Amino acid sequence: MNKKLIAVALAALPVAAMADVTLYGKIKVGVENTKTGNAGSINHIDDLGSRIGFKGSEDLGNGLKAIWQVEQAISVDNGGTGNTWATRDSFIGFQGDFGKVRLGRLSNYQNDSMEDVDPWNYSSPAMGLGTFTRNDTRYNNAIAYDSPEFAGFSGRVLYGVDEARTTVGSNRTNKDTWNVGLGYHFDAFFAKYSYIRQNDQNTDGDKANSSHRFEGGYNANNLYVVLGYQQTKSYGGSLSAANFIYKNAIGNSLVTDSATTGVTGNTEVKDREAALTVGYTFGAITPYISLAKGWDAKFDGVKDSDSGYKQYVIGAQYDLSKRTQLGVAYGKLNADGGKDFDVRAFGVNAVHSF
Repeated sequence: MNKKLIAVALAALPVAAMADVTLYGKIKVGVENTKTGNAGSINHIDDLGSRIGFKGSEDLGNGLKAIWQVEQAISVDNGGTGNTWATRDSFIGFQGDFGKVRLGRLSNYQNDSMEDVDPWNYSSPAMGLGTFTRNDTRYNNAIAYDSPEFAGFSGRVLYGVDEARTTVGSNRTNKDTWNVGLGYHFDAFFAKYSYIRQNDQNTDGDKANSSHRFEGGYNANNLYVVLGYQQTKSYGGSLSAANFIYKNAIGNSLVTDSATTGVTGNTEVKDREAALTVGYTFGAITPYISLAKGWDAKFDGVKDSDSGYKQYVIGAQYDLSKRTQLGVAYGKLNADGGKDFDVRAFGVNAVHSF
């Protein structure tokens, strides 16, 4: 009898020790067929962003809590060679009536609070709005403040430290990052805005990249409508749609292929894009259609007629349960630079959240 009681007590210890820890994640896998330019099509079995995380909090009294999270990407299709801990948002911080403050590896506002215009699960950028959302990312060595919600409004300020502070010529650069995000919702309507500034990003180390993103929409009565618009300015085109499409099709950046593109690390590239997604739920099925357009970019103020793009994605999601979904989609991205950059893709996927 005593042995049984001891066994029960020992079994209960880990539960007590882990009472404030939540294990969560997603498994996302798809089968895709893609074709770029005139090359032959390729079949893929791809991980589409699987992750696992641990998070928790501690009540410190007087309405103050300590909060923490460690989250990492996992690749269930190939074992994820090179995957390490804390590859996704991982932090420690404090939360109270004032809002919350976090320090660690943190997403910009676009990455974790926007992307409503891109509901797709995909690997190929043709099968989702990966071109439009290409600058949604995380920053190392970051600190962020999130405000409490007030009358439907909320906001965030994020600062990413440059710990290298390299010297270019006689100028000691500071490639730090600022991100300001604002959100508003009223009933089923919502609107979000993000501004990013990355300092000293050109070759001479004295000019900044910047981007603006807006998303707004309606989500109720089975109808889902979201419109997005963004502008970017970057040196060497590092934030531009033209560079993203070029890298995916050719494998090199505009600067790497400067002899072909004429782009250097001091070339200012400006572009504008818009995207629209509409969905409607019938029972457990939600068909979606997305349209995106990138207008011709300006290189040092001169418009390049071969630097825009047009894209459409059509598909549907089927909810097997609250935690498991199946998806199917077909998409095509037509680049103004020619057929060598065009991509089309078809795929099916499965997603399970835990």
